[in-house]
Amino acid sequence: MKPFSDLTELGRARRMRRVAERAVQSYNLAVTRLRCVATETNTIFRVDAADGRSFALRVGALRQDTDVDVATELAWVAALNRDTELPVVHAFPNRDGEFITFAGDDDVPEERRCVMFGWLFGRVLDDRAAPSTYARLGEIAAGLARHGQGWKPPTGLQPLVWDRIFHYPTEAVVMFDPDNRNVMTPARLRVFRKVMDRAEAELARLRDTQPRGWLHGDLNPWNAMVNRARVTVFDFEDVTLGPPVQDVATALLYGRDRSDYWDLRQAFQDGYEQVLPWPVEYDGQLELLMAARSINFVNYVIRTGDEADGEYSPAAYTARVTKRLERYLSDFPEWPPRQLGRGKS
Repeated sequence: MKPFSDLTELGRARRMRRVAERAVQSYNLAVTRLRCVATETNTIFRVDAADGRSFALRVGALRQDTDVDVATELAWVAALNRDTELPVVHAFPNRDGEFITFAGDDDVPEERRCVMFGWLFGRVLDDRAAPSTYARLGEIAAGLARHGQGWKPPTGLQPLVWDRIFHYPTEAVVMFDPDNRNVMTPARLRVFRKVMDRAEAELARLRDTQPRGWLHGDLNPWNAMVNRARVTVFDFEDVTLGPPVQDVATALLYGRDRSDYWDLRQAFQDGYEQVLPWPVEYDGQLELLMAARSINFVNYVIRTGDEADGEYSPAAYTARVTKRLERYLSDFPEWPPRQLGRGKS
């Protein structure tokens, strides 16, 4: 039998199905259908039950995240559902009352952490991007920030802290290795280093001067589902500690190259300001935090991608981010900013 690492995506999904089958046995569900729907970082299965309900079973990838890290995600999701009316995904415990279920298979490396969430119907926000949906996302982002500023979590949690560009402690930084010079050329490296110096200084300043709260950590338009007029946020796996402006930057980054970006951004801000003051302090701050996030993701793409990934291949994505960084440096040549005050960008 082939090693798991040598299998195709379809082959891996078939073996992961055996893990999912074992995991669902830990829940009080009469399962009528189990179908793999996503094989990205995690493997996601749709679970249909005899009582008409549907669920999303997340079978975790091989990661160094501790049980406590996953517990942070689930504790905040539970608190949001208990304390607020915010539309966020629900997690469901197994029959032992635990939200994390461990399941494995002899032909799949390691036991996997499995979590059962309610199934969200609709389309991802990226397919329904409009001022109305971005306004609602902005309102939800502010609601998350407001709750995250005051939530007192259980003791013993070990969340990510977003105070540097590469804030995932178990992720190796490989983008500057000699083996990757075909992607990170000397010219690109100069651009990246210049922006990185600014970004690290800004993240350190935010750490030292801004109130820190719980953030979604990956509030992108693929982690929000639109069903008619309702927008629901899911995938809190990257929950982290930081100032609210960092979630704002992440939410807006992925539409930054759209022709209607400024309309979406204004709608997002209008929604946000229904709940909290706009957290942007100066012109260029969002652009710099977007750049920091992009650099982080370049490292991920170089570490995990290949040229068959199209626009997200290491070469293509690094070239695209380089242009974004060059545009930032052109638009905001002065650093540090002359004064801190309410900003526009």
